[in-house]
Amino acid sequence: MFRRLMNLPLTVASRAAKAFQDRDDARAREKYGTAHDPGTVPVGGQATSPDVTSVKVDAAVLSITAAGVRDMAGKKPVAWVDVRSASAWGAGHVRGALHIPMAEINVRVSELPWDQFVVTYCDDGVQSAQAVAFFRERGMEDTFALLGGLGAWRESGGEVVS
Repeated sequence: MFRRLMNLPLTVASRAAKAFQDRDDARAREKYGTAHDPGTVPVGGQATSPDVTSVKVDAAVLSITAAGVRDMAGKKPVAWVDVRSASAWGAGHVRGALHIPMAEINVRVSELPWDQFVVTYCDDGVQSAQAVAFFRERGMEDTFALLGGLGAWRESGGEVVS
């Protein structure tokens, strides 16, 4: 009997923690939707497809130069996606860019505009090429990685805000 009384606070605490986690999960689903997109997305550690960051890609095929982005902008609107960490985002980003860190790509893919060109960027172009490969697997053909990353955009005279 005494042992049950001693374990009672732990039981209550664990049930409360589970309730808070369920509430947070529901809020995330409400904000970002579920991970049901046109492709197979790993959810909760299930090995249904390779992790976004482990995909090997040919960056040259998926990349576009800063000049190419400017040419493309005349034909169709361009949506920018910054796949860097929150600290890198705070240091500077393209005006109007959507911030989706690589860790959230598979959950937030539904936020991308399917009717626009999507240009992803990071610091060097590697992570953004992985993101583009992930998007193209899901049928988004008008997605490109900025060749050279944010540094190349700055060098070409592109606007960067903090």
